Amino acid sequence: MRNFLVIFVSVFWLFSVSIVWSKPVPVENYSRLPVFYDSALSPDGKFLATVMDNNNAYILRVFNIADPEDKKLRAIKYPKKIKVNWVHWANNEQILLSTRQTEEIASSSTIINTGYLYVMNKDLGDVKVVLKPQLEDGGGAAGRLANSGSLRQFNNVVVDFLPNDPEHILMSYGIEDQFAPGVYKVNMNTLRKRRIERGSVNFQQWITDLSGNVRVAQGRNERTGIWQMKIKEVGNERWTSHKDFPELRAGRSIFGFTSNPNEMIIGDYDNKDTLGLYIYDLSQKKRTRKLFHHEKYDVNGIIISADGQKVVGASYTDYAIKRGFFDPTSKSQMEKLQKGFTGYQINIIEQTRDGNKVLFKARSPSIPPSLYVYDFSKERIVFSAPDYPEIDNIVQGDVTKVRYTARDGFKIPSYVTTPAKIGSGEIAFKNQPFIIMPHGGPYARDTSQFDYMAQFFASRGYSVLQMNFRGSTGYGYEFSQAGRKNWVLMQEDVEDGAKWLIRKGYADPKRVCIVGWSYGGYAALIAAIKNPDIYACSASIAGVTDLQDMVSDLKRYRFGRHNAQHFLLRGFSGRDDMNANSPVKRAKEISIPIFLAHGTNDVVVHFDQFTRMRRALKSSRAKTTFVKLEDGDHSLINFDHRKELFTELDKFLHDNLGQSEAAP
Repeated sequence: MRNFLVIFVSVFWLFSVSIVWSKPVPVENYSRLPVFYDSALSPDGKFLATVMDNNNAYILRVFNIADPEDKKLRAIKYPKKIKVNWVHWANNEQILLSTRQTEEIASSSTIINTGYLYVMNKDLGDVKVVLKPQLEDGGGAAGRLANSGSLRQFNNVVVDFLPNDPEHILMSYGIEDQFAPGVYKVNMNTLRKRRIERGSVNFQQWITDLSGNVRVAQGRNERTGIWQMKIKEVGNERWTSHKDFPELRAGRSIFGFTSNPNEMIIGDYDNKDTLGLYIYDLSQKKRTRKLFHHEKYDVNGIIISADGQKVVGASYTDYAIKRGFFDPTSKSQMEKLQKGFTGYQINIIEQTRDGNKVLFKARSPSIPPSLYVYDFSKERIVFSAPDYPEIDNIVQGDVTKVRYTARDGFKIPSYVTTPAKIGSGEIAFKNQPFIIMPHGGPYARDTSQFDYMAQFFASRGYSVLQMNFRGSTGYGYEFSQAGRKNWVLMQEDVEDGAKWLIRKGYADPKRVCIVGWSYGGYAALIAAIKNPDIYACSASIAGVTDLQDMVSDLKRYRFGRHNAQHFLLRGFSGRDDMNANSPVKRAKEISIPIFLAHGTNDVVVHFDQFTRMRRALKSSRAKTTFVKLEDGDHSLINFDHRKELFTELDKFLHDNLGQSEAAP
């Protein structure tokens, strides 16, 4: 389970190709996972650690970007059942790799994702598990699910990487009870651990200031679901309840601290619809000033300076990630970088502490992402490689921002992707075969960036509509809550998008298919039931099919009762309403072709949602296609799974939408 092997790697992505395709691009060129899953720069900027593709499997590889003459191969692979969360440098000599793997609790047959953290040297040798998953007393909180005997589920929670203390990191975990995680200072060389803060079942998250001091503990009471928070003031080793700080709610979003350790950065609406950043001064026990607040979009987070000493900006998302800077130097540096990538969206991954090197991905809605390291001191790129090398020089579909009007007059922000032949003007944008693709979540959102799935459909000649229906995040409180309080409204917003395309003449009314993943898969199935006159077919990937069963599944995990209420139950008026909106309960009504795909190791939406729907569809008149992906997880982070999914989906769409005139 925890053995790593050294392997040889071919650097296949260094070539550059220009190809004119006389037929559709092979399925695997879009179904492939990005070459770079995650990457990290060493603090001195000399080495780049990457989780990257090697012959359709992810490996860990390290590049010496400071010395092109260094030909030493630094690469290791890991078993397929291990999935990587992230890679990070503990210091200039050691790398941390956070992973997860699906395991079953024998007593309940419930699957969970168990996390592990590994440390190794920069040559990828001397690999060690930082924290072994065994609890000291066999579990502590007896009878609670996800506490599987002596197995600790969370062994990879890093509170702070302590960049000013290269030998240590701060981790959070439970010793006797995994649901009472304390904070421990872990030595990266000896793996010795010293407790900094005692754990409690009421606190699940610990927050540090910019100096690495633990300052806030936040969490929920398991029985009541009520939020708890305590704060450690400057110069005081004792904890103080949040109740001693006026207007500081326990469940409030805490984004961190400024360079002044008394200034805590909180999320606040301030009588507006969107979430902004504000300073709460702990010494004065009051909110003192606004840091950042956008009138149209919720804030995403804060931007820390390269040296980690101050907050220099904030990020938010409109059609793409945007940044607002408070610091002129940081703003100037970002503008300089952006000038070299005009028309591209730049997603910063990290920067060296001296500010000289920055690691980022650049992409546009119609250009696949590539990974770059830019050296400001030399004013040049020192590393670059594409995420999708096989299609990097192929013309992709055009992406256009649109807003359509829902039945109640509300404007729904959306994106339309059209095949290259339409973008070039070779054929007109009318009566086209269309894919309606609602996003997952549902409390998430789509942005105007390169979407491998939408571009795959465009490569087959299909246009794609992606909408941020009400319930999507980032557009303010009312926008989000409208969908959370009414799941039917989310369905109607999707339906209104399809009707808009048909009414405008963009979509051929006989060639519209709805395709979705997770919540999007649920939306695709319920649309097949409620709107068979609109859709020629429906495809659900890892979709929810039985809402009542989903509630039961959620309740099997810690805080499940509260999460079920927040995530699902509040969106319906009662059991009858949930049954009326559960695809499995109304499967016999389905008459259009159905595509159903699901991974057997899906922890988010359990595989029995697939099997239950498959049985229920036997009583329908629908022509069905079922794809069971053995050992697949919710996101299908496996090359073979993605290829099988896309291959079968390609056939399904061709069978039901026919050959598109916009196809290559």
